[in-house]
Amino acid sequence: MQAALVLTIVLSVLLGALAQKPHHCKSPPYLQGKLYVNFPEGKTVVYEQFYYDALEERIRVVAAGKEGEHDVFMDRLLLFREKVYFDISYHNKSCVKGSLDAAFIPIAIPFDAQHRAQVVLGSLSAPGQGLLVNNWVGSNAEIKANYSMTFTEFGCIPVVTIYKIDGQGHFLSSFFDIVTGMEDPSVFIPPDFCFSKNLVEQKEGKATNFFTALL
Repeated sequence: MQAALVLTIVLSVLLGALAQKPHHCKSPPYLQGKLYVNFPEGKTVVYEQFYYDALEERIRVVAAGKEGEHDVFMDRLLLFREKVYFDISYHNKSCVKGSLDAAFIPIAIPFDAQHRAQVVLGSLSAPGQGLLVNNWVGSNAEIKANYSMTFTEFGCIPVVTIYKIDGQGHFLSSFFDIVTGMEDPSVFIPPDFCFSKNLVEQKEGKATNFFTALL
């Protein structure tokens, strides 16, 4: 009887905690994993291995996919504080360096985002069959976009983000195989051949949009 009472109290506490309004959690500053990216309006579809450093505002993406009928492959390092990016080609040890005017957008829930729903992805039928997530919506005046983003309740790990940018369409990112932390920080350092005669500087045009800068 006493054990049943204790169990009831524990369950009540847990249910009460889950019933509280979700808060603006803080995502880990270092992430790496994989992405499925679809933009705009399905014209470009790629899978990416990505490395993310929110503290130094650095992103590395290795992407492969389709842009229309054409195959796409890219290894790009974006250094937002330095306002430069490198397109890296290991097969011929060459680099293209370009200007980067895009603002860094952290993988995080904006402070003014509105909570829309808390749901379970999967099933509640048995432990381990579902994932508790929160969906947030809002707008970003700087890039003229509305967004919807889903993060895990525990750990604040991104699951899906969707941005609708005026005049450009929808940018969907689906995250999976995420690891917190950074196993190899050297991924944010351009290889030596990026500072040799094999470097090509992109004189014309600048990457001015965070999303198009990624691809």
